[in-house]
Amino acid sequence: MHRLVLFGLLLVLSPLAASAQAPMEGSGSVSSAAPPTYTISSITVEGIEDARTREFVVQTSGLQVGEQIQLTGSRAIPEAIRSIYDLGLFSDVQIHKGAQTAQGITLIISVQPEPTLALYRMTGIRDRHRDDLKEKLPLILGRPLRPSDVERSKQIIKSFYEDKGYLKTTVSAEQEERLNGNIELTFNVDRGEKVEVDEIIFSGNSVIDDGDLRDAMETNIENRWWRFWKGEKFKPEKLDEDKQKVIDLYRSKGYYDARIVSDSVYYTSNEDVNLRITVAEGDRYFVRNIEWTGNTIFPDRLLTQRLGLEEGAPYDGVQLEKNLYGNKRGTDIAGLYMDRGYMKFQPVPTIRVVEGDSLDITIAVREGDVYSFGDIQITGNTKTKDYVVRRELYTVPGRTFSRSAIQESIRRLMQLKYFSQKSLTQGPNISIDEKKKEVDLTYAVKETGSDQLQLSGTWGQFGVVLQLGFQFNNFSAQNLFNWDAWRPLPSGDGQKLSLNIRTNGSFYQNYSVSFTEPWFRGEPTPIGGSVSYSRYTRALFGTTASDGSFTNINTRLFLSRRLDWPDDKFMTSTALGYQFYNNRGGLFPSVPDGVSQTVTVQQSLSRSSIGNPRFPRSGSKFELSLEVAPPVGDLIQYHKWRFKTDWHIPMGEKFSLSIGSDFGYIGSLTGEDVNFERFEVGGTPFDYSGYSYGTEPIFMRGYPVRAIGPKRTLPNGQITPVGGRILNKYTTEFRFMALQNQQLQAAPYLFFDAANSWNSFKTFNPGQLYRSAGVGVRLYLPIVGMLEFNYGYNFDRYVPVESGDSGARDWGFQFTIGQGF
Repeated sequence: MHRLVLFGLLLVLSPLAASAQAPMEGSGSVSSAAPPTYTISSITVEGIEDARTREFVVQTSGLQVGEQIQLTGSRAIPEAIRSIYDLGLFSDVQIHKGAQTAQGITLIISVQPEPTLALYRMTGIRDRHRDDLKEKLPLILGRPLRPSDVERSKQIIKSFYEDKGYLKTTVSAEQEERLNGNIELTFNVDRGEKVEVDEIIFSGNSVIDDGDLRDAMETNIENRWWRFWKGEKFKPEKLDEDKQKVIDLYRSKGYYDARIVSDSVYYTSNEDVNLRITVAEGDRYFVRNIEWTGNTIFPDRLLTQRLGLEEGAPYDGVQLEKNLYGNKRGTDIAGLYMDRGYMKFQPVPTIRVVEGDSLDITIAVREGDVYSFGDIQITGNTKTKDYVVRRELYTVPGRTFSRSAIQESIRRLMQLKYFSQKSLTQGPNISIDEKKKEVDLTYAVKETGSDQLQLSGTWGQFGVVLQLGFQFNNFSAQNLFNWDAWRPLPSGDGQKLSLNIRTNGSFYQNYSVSFTEPWFRGEPTPIGGSVSYSRYTRALFGTTASDGSFTNINTRLFLSRRLDWPDDKFMTSTALGYQFYNNRGGLFPSVPDGVSQTVTVQQSLSRSSIGNPRFPRSGSKFELSLEVAPPVGDLIQYHKWRFKTDWHIPMGEKFSLSIGSDFGYIGSLTGEDVNFERFEVGGTPFDYSGYSYGTEPIFMRGYPVRAIGPKRTLPNGQITPVGGRILNKYTTEFRFMALQNQQLQAAPYLFFDAANSWNSFKTFNPGQLYRSAGVGVRLYLPIVGMLEFNYGYNFDRYVPVESGDSGARDWGFQFTIGQGF
């Protein structure tokens, strides 16, 4: 029975199988034929009216008349479509076959142009944010507007506000078509409320309390009402960095295996967020042994000393990393090797837990080869000549590579004030030639305006005084008679020229000029001089004189030199000065009647490690000087000592603390009383315009001009300052670098000052100081120069010298141009 069924199936299926196999057996009966090949006889473009644009589309496609082409199975058509679409001008691109003749076929390129952007606006945002966003958006008026551009712009706006703490920002886009087919685009922005960190909750910690852990987090910190200068916005992208700061705090205290177990972020009822972080502190570990391997240049003892970890002391993982790879003091081990040319030095630390709470640290040193400086290029200096930049560089071709040489070169370039600080702080571009073992550097600088124009006015006891000043910080005296170099003045050789005129017409005139050559005879030996002339024909300072005149001529020559010992940041300077006074009719009480003359010799020693001279954040500066006026003939005699210090301590990325002092003493060479060059304390440089003859003004915030120091009463009852022979002054500032760009630099600050001057050591009391505090801001504009404003409070009463001044404790506003306090 089964055999009969099987035989029947075979009879039914055999004809079907034969029919299915028949085509396979025939030669080419259903074979896959190749696509036909056509010759392109012409190419036309649809959707564009402009003939030049149509020609441009054809050229972009890569298709040519006379070309052999297959419409299917070839890459030519898809690549042509892709090339045209990549222009960004069209929303749709198609290519299809047109008429066919004996000569070939016509290809039709059909395109759909994108609408042109005629105008775009943003609603719901501030004007200053609108300007910032316009620099970021990929939108150009008069260019095609693609859907991808709109979506990308929406994302940029949203990210912009999310970075400012508005995590719930929504952005919608509306397009309105004009009659000519162009598009007006409107972005509707709803920032919502700023999301701040309401509370940070720690758990699992017992060794370090919650407050210290919160303080370790730098970006996401709790919102507190008293931190009015800083908004505690929540930045989720910075959360991992803040958590690492928490772990670093534990590692700095010896908790080697501390870790974050879990963290969560959740919204509160007031739409802010809370952070909950659970830590596992682990055990505290101590350093048992430190071992070095692979080091041949420096001994173990020196490397261990630089590492800063002591055997038996708690393990400090943060200090280990900083002292290995880079710390702010420049005393790290990487710097030690890199200053010897080992630029590819690499330390590999291995830490092993032993005997319960102890750690053995093994650091394998890979010293590598010694490299030298190769080609040194300078780019971006459109005005300053190459040699002016090169003479400040410590990175000289052929010298052994040194990291500190690069850092010092950048600091020296900052001192010039010719280039933007941002372009310098990024450092030079580095290229390594492994065959020659050379390091090529390119200093990509960006010129910034260093010349200054001062146009100002002030009101004094002789009326309105107008000032016009020019300060050229990158002058070129050798091109003075080269008319082609006047653009508008000859520049680029690094010399300094200053011209100033002050006048109120017939009663007062002052003219001054100064010049400095910073590199005399190709050496870092600044040389220069100044001369000024002043004349008054009206009584000042409340005197009874109604007739007379006052003339002053002041000249000064100086020569400075950079020293190599104790280090190359020291400088010595020698100056010769001559002053002529002709006080007829007693117009100036601080100067004797008749003709007075002084010849002075000044010697000074200074050291400066300050980087940015306009807004210093780090480094220090001190200056010790002695000025002697010899008692020759009828010349005025005295000796004058000064000691100034200035320290800058960085605090975070934008904050810094500045502490300064100024001590002075004026003595007599013959035993006679000294009435010249006494210290008058108070006021601003702006206040002293035309007043400081025979005295030295010491500027101080919070007090009026010449308010502090010894005084005497004139016959008419008027109180006038006589200046002190001993000076003590202290300044403290807490600064914030708020804005730094090509157009404006701004640094607000809090200040606390204290100062006084005394007539002799009998009355000298260093604890008796006049104090002031307040707020201020320094602004730097490339052409105008430095502007400074402050609003301060004087804590101590003083004897007033100006009419209308009560000498009471009060708030006061001050400002100055050019020279700061």
